[in-house]
Amino acid sequence: MNELSLKAENYAAEKMNELMAKAIAQAYADGYRDGYCERQQEIPVDLRDNKTEYVDLGLSSGTLWSADYERENGNIMYLPYGRADKYKIPTEEQWKELERECRFEKTTDTNGNLEKVKCIGPNGNMIFFRSTGRITSDSRSNFYDVYMWLKDEAETSSKKALDIWNSSSNIRYEFSGYKLPIRLVR
Repeated sequence: MNELSLKAENYAAEKMNELMAKAIAQAYADGYRDGYCERQQEIPVDLRDNKTEYVDLGLSSGTLWSADYERENGNIMYLPYGRADKYKIPTEEQWKELERECRFEKTTDTNGNLEKVKCIGPNGNMIFFRSTGRITSDSRSNFYDVYMWLKDEAETSSKKALDIWNSSSNIRYEFSGYKLPIRLVR
């Protein structure tokens, strides 16, 4: 009888090891697939299409800035922060580096309103920030200001945004539901 009990215990242990190995392998495969699917859903556009052109301004960090605002069907994309955050938008530190290391030249219209800002990097390459305004409650406002979202990890309803107007620039907090244009960095 002892021999039968011993065989039963060995059989149970062997089957338990097989079942555990299969369960762990299945959990691993399921987790991998779920992670892959979630990552695919995080990418709001096909970033592999090489539509975004980046400019090397010669910044000390090596950061490249997109040549223009992100566009969809030829029009500047205005996004609430929750969608903009899915893109590689600049941080406050990256903007401050741009301000510190580049030279800015502002162009105004005949009424003195800001039209665009030329940003010239240490290596002579340049990008332009055009007046974009922002969209609040489905209407565009502040037409003569340059706006764009900045990366913000804080868990608040207001998020960091850049606002450039005639005399200076300011990092301010905007309601995350407003729609602002985005620039990308790499």
